[in-house]
Amino acid sequence: MFFKTIFTVLPFLFATLAMLFFARGAVRSARAKAVWAVVLFAGAAKFLFFALLGGDAFAPELPAPVIWAWNWVYSGVCILCGLSVAMLPFRRFVKKALSRRAGRVAWLAGLPAIAWGAAAAGVWNGVKPPEVRTVELSFENLPESLDGYRIVHITDVHACAAAPRSRTEAIVERANALGADLICLTGDYADGLSSLQGANIEPLAALRAKDGVLAVSGNHEYYFDTDGWFALYRRLGIGLMENECVFPRKGLAVAGVPDSVCRFSGRPLPDPDAAVAPATNGEFRILLQHRPFEDYRLLAGRGMEERFDLQLSGHTHGGVAPGMAALVERFNDGMVRGVYRREDGRTVYVSGGSGQWAGFPIRFFNDPEIALLILRKACPARD
Repeated sequence: MFFKTIFTVLPFLFATLAMLFFARGAVRSARAKAVWAVVLFAGAAKFLFFALLGGDAFAPELPAPVIWAWNWVYSGVCILCGLSVAMLPFRRFVKKALSRRAGRVAWLAGLPAIAWGAAAAGVWNGVKPPEVRTVELSFENLPESLDGYRIVHITDVHACAAAPRSRTEAIVERANALGADLICLTGDYADGLSSLQGANIEPLAALRAKDGVLAVSGNHEYYFDTDGWFALYRRLGIGLMENECVFPRKGLAVAGVPDSVCRFSGRPLPDPDAAVAPATNGEFRILLQHRPFEDYRLLAGRGMEERFDLQLSGHTHGGVAPGMAALVERFNDGMVRGVYRREDGRTVYVSGGSGQWAGFPIRFFNDPEIALLILRKACPARD
């Protein structure tokens, strides 16, 4: 509720700033100002109207084109606000330009064209099918038998009315074409009610890999109809691991923990140490955890004690866009997208995710992805 309130209120601030710094000085007639006010505040009211017309601000039950169009207008308002505020240091130049008709026309046409053009590109980048990103990861302690082991990592699909079944089918088709040894899913599969959106996520049941499909929950699994979604995933053959360990192949242990938001649903807290406890024979250890960083000292009063060789995570959406990535870094211990080598010996791969959600419906310079991770045996380092 807190985040919904923030996301509902902030856009009106953006619209007000855009009205003050963009429209007020350039628009002469009262009628034109009224038109701009309607456009700006209608775009800002996206979450409010999604809640009223579609039942939920973040997962509206509306036709996909309506959601995309409103996301486009809303994103354009936010970008226009940013552009207008960014021009404040040049207000003397802007004021001089707006004193001429040509300057006003350039201002009134140029900034909106940039704002809504960028918004269109960003919204499309958020809903288009993800591309495959291939990454090789080397480990000295990797068993010889696992050299060349292929893991497909999928996360943050966010299937919903705006990201329908056809998009999930495209993800599954591309993932299956990679011939993976193992497919790992790390949360945030859908938004909304399972009774209404279940069909959009059903194609995940068709995922195929030699050693099967392993999955854990993300934070969004606990925002909507938790019991319904967990039951549906079980019917689809995708059991969400809750502090469990699986041995897909000799010498390989994969532990999975739930997202920490599970504490509000009464489910067991994430405990990677307990999850990996069965791996006692020197296996190469992989941890599936939705968030790149969890402070287990706050959750359980202690840190992570057991060693993992590789951690697969999502959650960050690749930082969404330049500028916002710095904020995402701050909440994820500096991890946003790609490969990170941690001081405790872990290698963490953070996927940019395969989808997007209503809170941030755009992506800039940050394509959605399906990650193909190829494990390699590294030669021991010489002194």
